[in-house]
Amino acid sequence: MFRFEHAHFLFGLVIILGLAGLYYVLRRQRNSVLNQFASSGLWSSLIPSLDDKLNKRRIILWLSALALIVIALSNPQWGIRKEKIEIKSTDIYVALDISNSMACTDIKPNRLERAKLWTESFLRSLADDRVGMVFFAGHAFLQSPLTTDYGSSTMFARSADPTLITTQGTNISDAITTCMDNFPKNEEAQKVILLLTDGEDHDDQAMEAANKAKQQNIAIYTIGVGTAEGGLIPVRAQGMEDYKRDESGKPIQTKLNPTFLTQLAESTQGKYYSITQGDAIIESIKADVANMTKQRVAERAYSDYESYFPYFLFPAIILLVLEYLISIKWMKKYFNRNPQTLG
Repeated sequence: MFRFEHAHFLFGLVIILGLAGLYYVLRRQRNSVLNQFASSGLWSSLIPSLDDKLNKRRIILWLSALALIVIALSNPQWGIRKEKIEIKSTDIYVALDISNSMACTDIKPNRLERAKLWTESFLRSLADDRVGMVFFAGHAFLQSPLTTDYGSSTMFARSADPTLITTQGTNISDAITTCMDNFPKNEEAQKVILLLTDGEDHDDQAMEAANKAKQQNIAIYTIGVGTAEGGLIPVRAQGMEDYKRDESGKPIQTKLNPTFLTQLAESTQGKYYSITQGDAIIESIKADVANMTKQRVAERAYSDYESYFPYFLFPAIILLVLEYLISIKWMKKYFNRNPQTLG
């Protein structure tokens, strides 16, 4: 199939045709005026600088070169094949813990900011897979549905903050259930939940929710955010910095729970990682996702085209070089053997 990639440039041919017509009209008018004073055979004697035939050749070369350049700019193409491609993807939900304990600074700058930075790196690594965002603390809510718009997903990840949920805690079962409810109902396609949390204050129903996820062909990958040593939870009270305290007034120590998170992941044939592993987690997860049964999300038809603009550009350059050469005084004798005869 033939086409011009940038067909709007072809309007330049109309301008070139107009210039050619204008030159023809002006040349006829000039010759008519000169014929009133002398016959054409005497013009070269009366006006030595007048070389009508050479000027005509230069104009033809100029306009021809311009026409070829315009065609080259429009990029003539020929379609060499037409194919249909099926786009498949793995659906992934990132469940991000935004509870108060994620403000702990046992990893820098703090748990939540570290999780957000990792999420951004993960989103940048994606190509065709669809991704959604779920935030959770005492309960979970859908922040962003499945999409390939990684820019908007990144924006939602950056907006994660404990103030988005008033009910505090770490309700992992609700996070898993919210993800399951928003996956498409496809029994064959495998799906993934990336759970970023410190695993603290997990409820007894989390393992039950994980077992239901496994039945729906969902693998849960848990990413522990924090350290086993843990740290205090900074809070702001009455305009002053303090730490979260228990009923006796003692600061609460929050610790990562890797044992529970490992059990949770392995119950769905997923894996547990520590966020301190950084981008190595992304490579490992992507390797697993590449081997999963994917879901068909779209089908696109496209044609490959071969460009032929050089076949017009190179002749145009040659014509411009010729036009330049015949304008040089000592070269005129090779291009204009009989200047007395007017066209």
